[in-house]
Amino acid sequence: MKSFRPDNSDPIPLRRPSQNIGTILIRFVGLLLAAVVALALIWSR
Repeated sequence: MKSFRPDNSDPIPLRRPSQNIGTILIRFVGLLLAAVVALALIWSR
């Protein structure tokens, strides 16, 4: 069995996370606020 080696010895680049932590946090806070507003509207009836 012949071993296969790439031409360059650079390490395999790791794929960066597609979303930043800040973006996820902003989405979470936005959804949380929307849920609180919806529950408040339902409860006030």
